[in-house]
Amino acid sequence: MISGRAELESRQKELEEKYQGREVDWPEHWGGYRLAAERIEFWKGRIGRLHDRIVYERQADGSWSIKRLAP
Repeated sequence: MISGRAELESRQKELEEKYQGREVDWPEHWGGYRLAAERIEFWKGRIGRLHDRIVYERQADGSWSIKRLAP
């Protein structure tokens, strides 16, 4: 467990100094998935059904457009 933000930043600095641009090796038993999202929608329910719906869409240049959708 981390006691606070200061400890987190201290640990990050230690690891950056230890690896200094080197690739960090992962254990052989680790695995995972890489998600390459093209579109992400965030929805937040609000009183009176006036929900917030925000959609992020990846553009051809790699940037994201942000739009508000109707509830």
